[in-house]
Amino acid sequence: MIKRNKTLLVNIDWWIVIIYIFMIFFGYMNLCSVSYEKAEKQFIWIILSIIFIFIVFLFKPIHYKYFSPLFFLFTLFLLIGVFFFGKNINGSKSWYVFGPISFQPSELSKISTSLMIARIMSQENIQKNKNTLLYISIIVILPTLFIFFQPDPGTSIVFSSFILTLYREGLSVIFIFYLLFLVFLFVLSLNISPWILVFFLFFIFILILFLKKKRTINDLLFSIFFFIIFSTFIFVSPFFYKKLLKKHHRDRINILFKNEFDKKYRENIGYNLLYSKTAIGSGKFFGKGYQKGTITKGKFVPEQHTDYIFCTVGEEWGFIGSFILIIFYLWFISRIYFLSERQKDIFGRIFGYSVGNIFFIHIILNLGMVMGLFPTIGIVFPFFSYGGSSIWSFTVLLFIFIRLDSSDQTSLI
Repeated sequence: MIKRNKTLLVNIDWWIVIIYIFMIFFGYMNLCSVSYEKAEKQFIWIILSIIFIFIVFLFKPIHYKYFSPLFFLFTLFLLIGVFFFGKNINGSKSWYVFGPISFQPSELSKISTSLMIARIMSQENIQKNKNTLLYISIIVILPTLFIFFQPDPGTSIVFSSFILTLYREGLSVIFIFYLLFLVFLFVLSLNISPWILVFFLFFIFILILFLKKKRTINDLLFSIFFFIIFSTFIFVSPFFYKKLLKKHHRDRINILFKNEFDKKYRENIGYNLLYSKTAIGSGKFFGKGYQKGTITKGKFVPEQHTDYIFCTVGEEWGFIGSFILIIFYLWFISRIYFLSERQKDIFGRIFGYSVGNIFFIHIILNLGMVMGLFPTIGIVFPFFSYGGSSIWSFTVLLFIFIRLDSSDQTSLI
């Protein structure tokens, strides 16, 4: 046992651990600048994260593979149970509360879904067995829907990161194009008459058929099928937008896509976004200095300790500090991809790519959100945003992969 533990320690990729420690430390420093009270609680969550790391390493990689179905079912039950026993916080019934501790099961579901996808795809090739794509779609859609109806549309969007994992494992780029095209149509349907969009869609399909050199009856039937699907989607999108999303979610999207910022700002809906962009811009090139941010100290951004923590980085560390932080995150994610690609075991490779893609989506969406490129959808900034659930889940997610990678190099499973 001692020899095996020593071998694991030698084979741990310490570069990725060092980057993790840097992120945790720098994130904690910025949280101290926002709120000492929140930072004290965050320190406790960080200590508990270290304990979780030791627990992660107690299990063998084979345990993560074979017990992933039970873990996935457990997280589904937690997601269902939150509708009955959860507490409503900020308009979403997404939390279990036990005294001073609150826990968000959607964070656990990112880990369980990643493990489940890795298990299935390590057994079935997506290119050889088309049913594999159906199974994986069900696994991804189930937690996504439960989280969306809490409602927590921001976290549900994170599950789209698994599409990138599927692409790495052989999913056709055409499938991804169709999904992106649906998103494009959804945005247009909020601002343009459905009949105009359907005419535009009809023109595109006719053009595609005309440009195709060899046209068969199957091509025609295929085009008609997708035209009907996309046209139906165009007409139902505004209905679902109004009925399924809460008013505050619709307002945040309207601010970005319907160009209603001035009106909504007077109603205090665009308040966070306005001062977030102001804080980032005020940092200029070198920043105002640590704990010298006037907007941070003035607490002008109510969610600055959670979703909008990056605006503290922008104000106090400026463009240089923000740029260096983003470079570190790109290095961090690239390192995960590199380690994933070298895995001898397919399970480890697929899980690793899922881990990297989850971090990638979180960072892209959060940065876009605080800079006004995306709607405010409640996406945390990994290792920076305040909260036990997020820092625990990101830590466990990362170190399960580090555990798999270290064992993969020793052939001891």
